[in-house]
This record gives sequence, C-alpha cells and structure tokens, in this order.
Amino acid sequence: MQVSPDGAFIIKEGAPAASAPASKASAQASDAAAPTLDRVVAIGTRRNDATALTSAAPVDVINSQELVQTGATSLNQALFQLLPSFNFPQNQSATRGQNPKGASLRGLSPDQTLVLINGKRRHTSAVVNISGGVPFIGAQPVDLDMIPISAIDHVEVLRDGASAQYGSDAVAGVVNIVLKERDSGGQLNTQLGQYAQGDGFSKSADGWYGLGLPGDGFLTLSFNGLNNKPTDIGDKYEAGGQLQDPRWGGAGRDKYNLAANAEIGLNDQWRLYSFATFGQDKSVNNTPPLLASNPNNVAAIYPNGTIPKYRYRYEDGALTVGSRYEDESIGRFDLSATYGRDKHDELAFNTVNPSYGANSPTKFDVATLVNEQTNLTLDYAKDLDVAWSSHPLTVSAGVAYRDEQYRLEEGDYSSYSFGGIDGVQVGAVQASGLTPDDAGTYKRHVGGVYFGLENQVTDQFQLGLAGRSEHYSDFGSATTGKLSARYDFTPQVGLRATVNNAYRAPTLGQIGTSWTTTTNVDVNGNPVLTRMLPADHPAARALGAQPLKPEKSTNYSLGLVLRPTEQASLTIDAYQISIRDRLLYSGGISGPDAERILSEAGFGQYTWAQFMTNAADTRTRGVDIVGKYNLDLQRYGALSLSAGYTKARTTIEKIHSNPFGFDVLTREAQGFLEHGYPEDKLVLGAIHRYGPWTVALSQTRYGEYRKYAASAANAQYDQTFAAQWITDLDVNYAFNRQLRLSVGANNLFDSKPDDFNSRLRQTPGQQYSYLSPAAPEGAFYYTKLTYDF
Repeated sequence: MQVSPDGAFIIKEGAPAASAPASKASAQASDAAAPTLDRVVAIGTRRNDATALTSAAPVDVINSQELVQTGATSLNQALFQLLPSFNFPQNQSATRGQNPKGASLRGLSPDQTLVLINGKRRHTSAVVNISGGVPFIGAQPVDLDMIPISAIDHVEVLRDGASAQYGSDAVAGVVNIVLKERDSGGQLNTQLGQYAQGDGFSKSADGWYGLGLPGDGFLTLSFNGLNNKPTDIGDKYEAGGQLQDPRWGGAGRDKYNLAANAEIGLNDQWRLYSFATFGQDKSVNNTPPLLASNPNNVAAIYPNGTIPKYRYRYEDGALTVGSRYEDESIGRFDLSATYGRDKHDELAFNTVNPSYGANSPTKFDVATLVNEQTNLTLDYAKDLDVAWSSHPLTVSAGVAYRDEQYRLEEGDYSSYSFGGIDGVQVGAVQASGLTPDDAGTYKRHVGGVYFGLENQVTDQFQLGLAGRSEHYSDFGSATTGKLSARYDFTPQVGLRATVNNAYRAPTLGQIGTSWTTTTNVDVNGNPVLTRMLPADHPAARALGAQPLKPEKSTNYSLGLVLRPTEQASLTIDAYQISIRDRLLYSGGISGPDAERILSEAGFGQYTWAQFMTNAADTRTRGVDIVGKYNLDLQRYGALSLSAGYTKARTTIEKIHSNPFGFDVLTREAQGFLEHGYPEDKLVLGAIHRYGPWTVALSQTRYGEYRKYAASAANAQYDQTFAAQWITDLDVNYAFNRQLRLSVGANNLFDSKPDDFNSRLRQTPGQQYSYLSPAAPEGAFYYTKLTYDF
C-alpha cells in the first residue's frame, strides 16, 4: 500500500491491495515488469485516483528497474540520467568539492526542491556548498545519495511549485521517494566497474529482504555498500610549463547505506508504520599542491612540497514513526513524527600551519557540522459527496510543526591559530579550521496549517485549491496558495494549468556558515584566500551585507497532455518562475577598501570576502517535453521508447545594490545564474525485452553552457562549452528466474567536455570545468550480477 503525503491510502497500479500484501512471486515480478505509461501517483494531489497522465500538474514516475538500468550507484546520478529536467554538475576535486551535490530541477538551486521520503519531509545536509566555480554556491541541499537505490520502489517528481501543499522549499518542485513494501523474497546485487582510462575502480553490493508482519504487515530491509578508487584527470602542466602534480579528479570513497520500511495492521482501520535510513560516506580528496617554492611551505617538514588532502566523513540518518486511521464515515488520518540528522566531520592531513614553522602539526581536525530536524504532522483527508458533481470532493487539512538546529564546532586550535612566525599564512594551508568565533548553534521552529479542495467537477473538468500558513520563529509568518485546473477536450487531449506562490526562508546553514577557503584563483592563476562570512558578521556588515530575508516566488505553468493511443503519450509543459530577493552567495568582494575592512576585523591575510545575500530578483522560463511509446513486437518481444527535452533560461531582472558600492553580484556570479548549466537537455531512451534479454540504450545531449571571467576587463577569457552527446548502454541476460547478468557502459564512446581555459580555472591542474554536466573521466564500464530469492 502506498501512502500519499497527506496520509491518504492509495492502491498502486500493478500492486496488490493492503489486505493482500505483495507475495514473493509478485514482488519479484514487480521489479522486472515493463514500465507502464500511466501510474497512480501520490504527489501533487490529495485524491486517491490520480495518475501521472490525469493530474493537473506534471509528474514523472521512475520505477526501481529504470533506476537500476542506468548502472548508477547513487540516486542523484540515476535521476540525472533519466530526467531531462534534472541538472547535476559533476564538480570534481576542489577543496570541499566532494560535498553533497544536490540535483537542480528546472534550472533552480538544489535547495529550492523539496524532498520527501514516503511523503514525509527529509532533512537537509549539514554542509552549505561553498566550493568556488559551481553554479549553485550557497545551496544546502538534501543528500539524496544517502538513500540506497535497492530500498526504492519508485520515485515521483512533481515539476511544479507546491509550497501551499507541502511547505517551504517546494519552489521548483517536489521529489517523493517511495520505499519498497515487501513481505517476502529478496535480492542481492554486486557490481564491478572502472573508467576506460584505467582508474576509478569501483565495487559495490546492494540488496533487500522482505519479511511478513502481523496484520498483513511487512518489514523490508535494504542495504548498499560502495568502494571506489580515486580518478586523476588533472592537467600536469600549468601555464609557463612548470611540471606539477595536482592530481585533480574524483575522490576515493567508502560508503554504506541502510534502510528499513515496516507496517503493521492493528485492525481493518488502524495501521502503524515506521521507516528509517542510516548511512556513512568517507572520502579522501586532493587539494592544490603546496610547492616547495611557496613561502607557506615548511621545508623542514616537506622539503619537496606536499599535496594537502581532505578526509570527509558524513553520517546521515532519519527515523519516522506514525499511525494511520481510515474510516469511510469520518475520513483518513495520518499522525507522524520524523527525526533526521546529518553530521559532517572534516580532517586535513599532508599540510601545515606555516606560522608554526617546523613545530607545525601535519594533521588537523578542521570542523564538525551537524544539522538536525524534527517534524510532527497530522494530516486529514475525506471524500465528500456533492450535489454539483457525480465525483466526490476531496477535502484535506493538516497541521505541522518543525524544529531545526544547526551546529558548527571549532577545529583543532593549531588549525586556525597564530604560531608565532610572521609573514606567512595563519592556519592550515588549504584547510584553515573553524575558530571559536565561527562556532555556534542556530535554532528555530516552524508551525503551519494547510487545507485543500479537489474535485472532478465534470468528466472533463477538474479543479484544485490549496492554501498554507506558516510561522517561522526567526522570519515571521507567510501564506501561500495554489490553484490548479485541467480540462480534457477528449480522452486523448487535455489541457492543464497551475498558478502558485512560494516562500523560502534561508536555511540555518546559510545564516551561520563561516569559513576560510582557498578554492578560488585569480585570472593570473594565483591562489586567493577567501573569507566566507555570515551576513550578520560586523565585517560583512561593513562590506554592505544586509539582514537576510526569505525568498518569495510565483510560479505559472501551462501544459498539454496527448494520449493518441493507449500505448503512446506526449506531454508539453511551459512554466515561468519569478523569485524575489533570491538568496545567493556574493561574488568575491575585493580591492583596497575590502582588504582594509577585512584587516580592521582581524582578517588581514584575506584578499576576498563573500557572504550570503538577497542579491537579485530572477525569472526562469522553460518548457519540458516528455514522450513515451510502448510497442508489442509479438514474437520479437516488447519495445519501450521514450524521449524527453527540457529548455530553461534564467534571467536576472534586478540586482540589489550594495549600500557601500561593492560589486556583490560579480560578472562571474551573474554568469553562473544565467548560463552556468546546459541551455537545454535531450534524453532519448529505448528498452527492448526479448526472451531472457533486456537491452536498455540511452542517448543524452547536453546543450551549451558558459563560464564568465569575474570582471569585464577579462571578458576575452569567457568560455562557451560545446554541446556534448553521451551514450549509455545496459545489456541484461536472465539465466533463469533467479540469476541475471548485466554488462554496460556509462558514456560508452568516451565523450569528454571541452578543456577549461587556464585563465578561468579555480584550481591548479584543473583540466575541466566544475560546470560540466557529464563526468569528465569519460567512459565507465561495469558488470553486475543479480540473484533473486
């Protein structure tokens, strides 16, 4: 039984009812079944009969088989390969470049998409992305890769604003991850892979196991584990021909994720449920080399220089417990509590604090970041008979309470302190730790109420209305609303439209993050020591920072749905999203006045400063086109064809002025917003099933994107990256009902992005841009063995 985000009970198409849980045979068949064109969805509606093709807003549904056939070992990567509207920059090897990478929906920031697990809000990562050179710097996204793919039944992606339905953050849309519900059987998978260039060897294992529980209940346990070696795609020769060894590429990592999903029936009306996830991700990342000739190198420790390294450790977990009650006469109730926690530990080694000289340690605890969130919700829904329609009016309402806490813990004293030697950097090179002034705890709570009305007014016309009021303890109250409508001229042709507004407060991480970074270089290739400041820091205020405000947005969409046959569909959805007071990190503020202000604040060694600010008003316009066609080839099996195209363009409508005249939104930062992602994306797919064989072929085209120099004086270094085609292939053979073997390739023909202009590089040795949508390592080949039991 699938449960909608408002607690409504929904019977999934192709799955048994709650009174007859999935058996072992049906569970195995479900994983191997061919995709259907239309599926019942739980996202974007409170009705229990809506499907992806009959809804008033665009919804994509990706099943577990489609996720597996990508060959991806992470959910983010799998969705990126399957959904045209997802963008997922493959930034590599910058200091903190291996931070959680949230996927961008409809060209907006990753933290402008709300993520749900079984309809319940997911907590965000503890890390605010402060890596230079990426389009969504300052985002604090949900780490989707902490959910094992083996635990997922399907993923629903609502491509429409939905703050009135689900709360803040749902500006671009909502991702709802629905976990498997199995009461028997199981599956084990193992995969080996490597890049064509001979590095990045990867091995992984995952699986699930189902158990029956009383009252037609279930317990489904899932896991995955991953180990991969680092890649090295750095340019060994910098400008001037000096041989270096920057080792620029993907990090080596060890990772595991666990998940459990359970439900027990107490009687015909009352059921208890719980689900949980836990994961740990460890990675080691190279930073730019510290050459022997650098004055910050300590020759007594590293006579030949060194390559500083970062070790990251993420721990992420969440637990939901709840109860659902359904009675036809009074309606459906869902009471739940969810606790989520993400912890990030950062350690640096192979580096020094130059101000300590020969007495410097070479290993430092740099920082610990912790994000915690508790959600309490009570949802209600009921179908009412009405005089004006033969279809019921669905009434929904609910209350929600959320408690948030964000904590920054200081690093080792020697990672940031002055060791007594003047004229050199204070703090660990490439890894200056959080100071006691940086450390702190930030808290707030959010309360809200919502209501909704939906009705199939006639057989052709449906209408929906939703409203929500929320109160933030730090930003006050806000009210959002949504109106949706659909008219079907015939069973084959429908028109749908929505209009809604949204409200998104700064995350606690965006409010409190304070850090030192050297991920930037100037146009001449010189490293730049940059201070990331909270907006309320005195130095930031002296540079013109203002108190942060929530973003407010409006979203309009208009779509056409075509069903020419039972086995063919085409949807075309156009949209416009206008955001006022958009939250962005400023560009690097520099110059004599900025350096003077930093020096007076005790940051004399810093050249640049950045802070979070409501920098601009933006408008994003785009169109999503999705087509599907299933063919029965009779004796030659079945063929499923799909095509998806998205085009999005963000324009800056207004840049908010800095009271002291500093250039807060630099030319480079403006370029990230307007051109830092592919201007369009095309995904073509074909899956052929013939006897024991299944062949999945995908062709993806990423359009042009651009990188701008920070100032107009260096405009000659601007770079436009050419469109890129990527081919993915997965060939699967079933020896019997239990054993299957797959071989495949991501980027079969070893396509690589354009080389990066050396004048724009953020890191010495960086051969490819952080903006690259495809992994710059090129072709990745793998083989997978699957056993069902």
